[in-house]
Amino acid sequence: FFFLMIRRPPRSTQSRSSAASDVYKRQIVNTFFSGVQIVVVNDAGGAYAPVLEVSISELDLFLTQLDSIKLCAGLTLEGSYYNLIASRWEPFLEENSLTITVQSSEVSSPRTLIQIEMNQNTPVLNLNISEELILTIVNTMKTCLLYTSPSPRDS
Repeated sequence: FFFLMIRRPPRSTQSRSSAASDVYKRQIVNTFFSGVQIVVVNDAGGAYAPVLEVSISELDLFLTQLDSIKLCAGLTLEGSYYNLIASRWEPFLEENSLTITVQSSEVSSPRTLIQIEMNQNTPVLNLNISEELILTIVNTMKTCLLYTSPSPRDS
C-alpha cells in the first residue's frame, strides 16, 4: 500500500515568507518495493486449483510536487497461468520493465499526461495468448458465477 500525506503550511504563515511556502511546493516522496506477487486460486468446491500469477518487482515510486504533481513508477511486470493439461505454469506476459509517468497540472494542456515507456533492454511487450489460457479464464469465470449466483432456495 502506498500512503501519501501532503502537508500545507498554516494559512497565517503562507504570506509571511516565500521561502517557507517554496518548501511546501517542493514535496518529494521516493519509495522502493522489492516485489508484490498476486496468485489467483480457484477454490470453488474445495478444488484449490491455481489459475493466474502476476508479479510486480522492483517497484520504484517517485512523487514530486512543484507547480504540478508528477508521479513516476519504474517496475518489472510478468504474469503466468497454470496450464492444467501440461501441469505447469506458463507465461502469458513475459518479464518486462516499464516506466510509467503521470503528470497533472492546473495550467498546462492537457491537464493530465500519462506516459508509458518500455525499458531499452526489453523493447517488445510479449503476450502469449493460447487456447489453454482462454479456456482457463473462461472456466474460472463460469465457476465463479456458478458459486456466487444466488440459488433458487435462497430467494
